[in-house]
Amino acid sequence: MSVPVYIGNDQGYYGTKVVTRANGKFYKMFIRNMVVPNRVGEITYNNDPHNIMYREREGDREWFCGKLAIEQAGDDELFDSHKRRLFSPTWFREQEYQIMFRVSTGLMLQGSTEPVVSVALPTDSYIDYKDELKRRLIGKHTFEVKQGNLPWRRIEFEIKRENLFVISQPMATLFHIALDRDGKLLNEDLFIQKVSINDLGFGTSDIETLHGETIIKRQSFTSRHAMLNVYELLAKRLLDFTRQADPDSNGKEYPIWSLPRVVRSGEISFKGKVHDVSAIVQECIKEVGEALVNEVWNRLDYGDDITYIILTGGASIPFKPFYRERFGDKLIFAEDYGIEAQFANGFGLCKFAQSKARAVPTKDMLEAAATIHQEFHVPDSFAEAAAVTEKKGSKSVKK
Repeated sequence: MSVPVYIGNDQGYYGTKVVTRANGKFYKMFIRNMVVPNRVGEITYNNDPHNIMYREREGDREWFCGKLAIEQAGDDELFDSHKRRLFSPTWFREQEYQIMFRVSTGLMLQGSTEPVVSVALPTDSYIDYKDELKRRLIGKHTFEVKQGNLPWRRIEFEIKRENLFVISQPMATLFHIALDRDGKLLNEDLFIQKVSINDLGFGTSDIETLHGETIIKRQSFTSRHAMLNVYELLAKRLLDFTRQADPDSNGKEYPIWSLPRVVRSGEISFKGKVHDVSAIVQECIKEVGEALVNEVWNRLDYGDDITYIILTGGASIPFKPFYRERFGDKLIFAEDYGIEAQFANGFGLCKFAQSKARAVPTKDMLEAAATIHQEFHVPDSFAEAAAVTEKKGSKSVKK
């Protein structure tokens, strides 16, 4: 590999976010996190590059990925996949995880065959499963990908042990803020102070408190208050709303996967009429946001001993006002550092890959770490110790 390519791959509940640096430029990519078997044959209706198909080799089973998978999946497949990802700390053992990792990494190689890659695990899974995840990703990856009407193309790359790094998802945002675009330390203060990173996602919210790169376990946890709870609450209230709007009181059920559009627009179309439901949406966000902040407030002991609280993740935008009200000036918003909040982890992973690949211990760093010790004199005998004490006493009298 003549020119190194650094890749940060953040595979989350809702989507896979990838950031890469190659030839001095950064690139980002989002793929909806969904994989289902191909049961409809060849897809030829347009040349959308988001219509992604995967297979090991010609003749093997084909899989739809991302947007195409969502469109072609049955409701039972969506429910099963979402449920396993949300409640299983070992989601990375599933075939879907490996396919999504291969596709998302392969599309960002920029010609490299030996990339330097960083990946992440949720807070509660990191310690227990980081080594197993490494074992599953290290090695050669060979497969074929088809996008839109383009022909199948073969992708090959190798993940070497020394080129793979696994960290916790919230810690990735710390590196996004603390490191510059070349992976060098920019904000040393974040490693000196006690910092809590709140990574608010679709299915879970990871709260990780750090001092440097050391996790403070007592103040680190995974909360079930997340954007999914907003959608579940909204689905129930929209059913009630449409029942009241329907002369026959039948109402309409809204599946979870259809609700992001409703949250963004604040509108629904029901029986030929458009209804403004923005007030209902805001009520649901407020109810879940306040519950999340209350849990964080208590688990962090009111944040009294924490210098900064960093807010990141795709769900950080709607929940930001509730954090601001409770934690005030301690709050740092990841999106203020030049990239969308949902890509903060991916960007931090990419920077982390750069910093680790180039890390060389220096004499100054070793000396700084050793300055805690102090030289002192140990007396050889009791008489010598008494003489030293007497000498100190005479000096104090002269003063």
